[in-house]
Amino acid sequence: MNFSMQRNQKWIISPSADVLFFIGTPLFCLVPLMALRQVVDAQTILFFIMSFFAMGHHLPGFMRAYGDPDLFGTFKEKFLVAPLIVIGVVAISQFYTLHGLFLIVLLWEIWHLFMQHYGIMRIYDGKNKIFSKWNAKWDWFLTICAFVTVVVYSPEYFYRILDHNQNVGLPFLSVSNVQLIKTVLLGITAFVLFCYLVNIAYRFSTRQKISFPKIVVMFTTLFLIYFGWIYIGDLTIGYAAFAAFHDIQYFAIVWVYNNNLVKKQIKTSRLLRTFFTSRSVPVLVGYVLISFLYGTINYSLELFDRATWIQSIEVLVISSTLLHYYFDGFIWKMRDKRNQENLEIEADVGWDRIGKRIKVNSIFEGLGGYFKETGRLLIYFAVPILILSFFQFYKHSDELAARESFVQIFSEFPGVHNDQGVLYSRLGDWGRASEAYSRALELDPNSHEALKNMGVVRARQGDLELAHSFYKKALEVKPNFVEALNAQGLIFLEKEEFEIAQDRFLEAIAEFDYAPAYNNLGTTFLREGRYDEAIAAYLNAVEIEHTNASHHYNLGLAYQRSGQNKPAINSFKTAIKILPSHIRAYFSLALSYHRTDEILNARKALEEVLRHDPGHSMARRLLNRL
Repeated sequence: MNFSMQRNQKWIISPSADVLFFIGTPLFCLVPLMALRQVVDAQTILFFIMSFFAMGHHLPGFMRAYGDPDLFGTFKEKFLVAPLIVIGVVAISQFYTLHGLFLIVLLWEIWHLFMQHYGIMRIYDGKNKIFSKWNAKWDWFLTICAFVTVVVYSPEYFYRILDHNQNVGLPFLSVSNVQLIKTVLLGITAFVLFCYLVNIAYRFSTRQKISFPKIVVMFTTLFLIYFGWIYIGDLTIGYAAFAAFHDIQYFAIVWVYNNNLVKKQIKTSRLLRTFFTSRSVPVLVGYVLISFLYGTINYSLELFDRATWIQSIEVLVISSTLLHYYFDGFIWKMRDKRNQENLEIEADVGWDRIGKRIKVNSIFEGLGGYFKETGRLLIYFAVPILILSFFQFYKHSDELAARESFVQIFSEFPGVHNDQGVLYSRLGDWGRASEAYSRALELDPNSHEALKNMGVVRARQGDLELAHSFYKKALEVKPNFVEALNAQGLIFLEKEEFEIAQDRFLEAIAEFDYAPAYNNLGTTFLREGRYDEAIAAYLNAVEIEHTNASHHYNLGLAYQRSGQNKPAINSFKTAIKILPSHIRAYFSLALSYHRTDEILNARKALEEVLRHDPGHSMARRLLNRL
């Protein structure tokens, strides 16, 4: 090895800092998380990583976007228009469950992770004055091929993509097509890796410059995504490790950039001047802490128990994520001279500064720029979601066939069997649902979801004791598991052990403002004749899930039995509006109309019952009496 070449390496910060923040970061994140996994469950680890690191690292990018007057002036329309459009689209998608948004976020996430990794390699080449276009292309080819191949070979990651694809209503891939994709991708990646190594060997043998830190970053990253996303079989930990080092690298890059920016520019925001006037440890700690404070927005999901509040926070979290992806796509271009100067790198001749400052001579020209940017963003962002939403609502794929295909493709992934069981349960095929959940538990005996779902099947089959044992084990795996607590309460309700049932429902509600638990609590009170308490519980259920016909129907029953027929009529009518074929709501509505002497309306309601169910004897007898 030519040691003089190695000694002349240029670093982003310094050799020791680069090892800590860029080169060895994948391993430094993976090892402690693997150790922590022995004492803390993976979901908890991932949640804190996604809150404080993933959500937190959005802030430094926003600080640059809105704190650098020069950058803001160049992309002013994007920085002002994009948040309004993104928040609006995300709000609509979140409150109406548009699966297209989640598919776009998932795919954009992969692209974003890839581009940051590639960008760091470009910085190392720029630092070392390596301007070979083919050298850069092989970096790009190997990175994109490796990322896509690992995602496709990762059972859980790839299943997430195909599952969202199915939920959107797009055609699903067959087993043979998936196998073909895997084979082709593996072959292409192997070829690109070979070419990549040949290129390194050639440059070394011809005494051309080589960025050794860049090469190490490449292979430590590739090792982590393979080890974390495929080998260990626990995507939660693998993804947490990747998110952690991805975010640490971003913190470091923004720190270096903003420090140099503040040194060179007098006109910067007070926020940037506060945190980036020096590279002292206290200032660095403050920078990290304020970023983590921004991450508490995601953490606050645990502090709210109302579904509407949670949805609102999720809108902010998803919007922040998408804006981070979008802004980073243009503010960190390595051909931008601002980035070259403030990262202290050199670029090849011909690399021009991107983005031109828009000169606004009048208010109308300014508004024109904003409308133009709005149009672009709607095309780039909103239109794809609208197209996918069209497929979701009007081009439904065969879900049963898709689930059967997924089971063949991901036969060793417990989640796919659990989801198949959920579908069979929804169809009322309890035997096949039981088989699916059993397979999920064979692969993962501690799957709390499969344990709870198996309990539901056994309860439906009449074996309440066995169902209770599954719920109990699910709660041992995941204490305070809301759905299991609620399901346990239903067993005690069925056995008319009302006090214990209430305790279970209240435990579930204390953990989360869970509408089914409120509904079941109301049913418990109703069966005890405690009508006022039943009404209060049902009102809570209706407030949380206002589009659930059963909640409105049950509320109507509570009003009716307490002698309050007017509000009962309103509740039954709401239930019918949500579910026009709700026969019991029509019949109960007729009873309340009869009790308020609205005979004509009572007859109409009974006629609707008989229209949907001509054999309904009670409705026919009552109609004949009117």
